[in-house]
Amino acid sequence: MKNKNNILVLSFACSVILFSCKKETVDEVDFDVTTAAKTYSLKDSVFFKMSGNPDVISFYSGEIGNNYEFRNRTSKEGGTFNFSFQSRGETLPCFDAISSGAFKVLASQNFKGTYSGTPSVDSAALNSATWTDITSRFYLPSSSVGAAGINVFYNSNEVDLIDLVKTPSDPIYIAFKYAAPTTPVLGPNGITIGSLSLYSSFPDGSINTFNVVPGSSASTTWKIINAANPTNAWITSTSYLKFPNVTATTAYSEEWIVSNAFYPKTATPDKGVPIKNISNAPVQKLAYKFSKVGTYNITFVASNNRDYGRKELVKQISLTITP
Repeated sequence: MKNKNNILVLSFACSVILFSCKKETVDEVDFDVTTAAKTYSLKDSVFFKMSGNPDVISFYSGEIGNNYEFRNRTSKEGGTFNFSFQSRGETLPCFDAISSGAFKVLASQNFKGTYSGTPSVDSAALNSATWTDITSRFYLPSSSVGAAGINVFYNSNEVDLIDLVKTPSDPIYIAFKYAAPTTPVLGPNGITIGSLSLYSSFPDGSINTFNVVPGSSASTTWKIINAANPTNAWITSTSYLKFPNVTATTAYSEEWIVSNAFYPKTATPDKGVPIKNISNAPVQKLAYKFSKVGTYNITFVASNNRDYGRKELVKQISLTITP
């Protein structure tokens, strides 16, 4: 009897071990999707008929920002990198500073963007980088505007800077610089830069907008560097960059205000729209209306998800949308 009990215990133990060692697997995905036609007009709603009951379903319409092909894309080719601003002079010497070349607009793709807090060290870092002088690409008020141009904002015109982007993976910095052996009275607002705008535009119609608004007197989008003569310095406000000076100085001034790093070709990966999760009942139909004519590659990604694995099935349908 004792031996019989031992055999039963051993058999039970083996059963437990075999059960615990059995590998759990994720079920194959059972899913399909169809449409009644391949061509629809803009006024029509497209009805996608679905079968099966996967845990999760995501929908990519094929439109901008919702394209399955670009789900892993982090950069784009082609396009433009457009910068514009307005400038204002509070006194005639402000225009003279622009005409003489004391005021410059610069861009760099090899500046490291690191700051020590020590002006001489930061100045050395700025000057060791390669900066392209892009001042002449913009319209800036010069001495010729005369007294009638005082306190008038002038549009710089929008300029495409994409030619400066030599290495897409490296950032680009934009800077305004004032450098002169002496500085006259420019006024409490001096040279003012406002209405700053920077964005990338791509052939597919998508746009990436970059934040160049100063934001406050302690701007996090622009960095002020007093390279020489801290008596003169750039300041920021909610909307403006300003280079003021209320007392004439005879010492050499070199004052920078540098933007954050920008990646002109950066792209946010496209994302699908979730239409079902594991807790939802089976989805049998989806109605969708396109806003533009064209041919779209619609994608449904269905998956079964468990802690111990995942299985996925991708279904695609090509549709033409007419006027």
